[in-house]
Amino acid sequence: MEMRPLGVSVVTIAPGYVRSEMTAHNPYRMPFLMDASTFARKTADAIERKARYATFPWQMRVAGALLHATPRWLYDMLFEKAPRKPRKGDASH
Repeated sequence: MEMRPLGVSVVTIAPGYVRSEMTAHNPYRMPFLMDASTFARKTADAIERKARYATFPWQMRVAGALLHATPRWLYDMLFEKAPRKPRKGDASH
């Protein structure tokens, strides 16, 4: 909102998993994995449209809405033991 009077549009991009060197070694399932070229095209389109917020693929938008509506205690219980990407220096990995 602060930038609007200056003619600057801000677009927030919230992608799902994108196939890349960063995700190539993830030890967990990555639903709705998207090619980098698809991600780039969708991002460019959102910027061109001056979308305020864009989530893709659409399945991640639905999943995000469902998670947002989940009570915090249930979310915490469900995701407490979810697999996570190993961190450099993490002794457990």
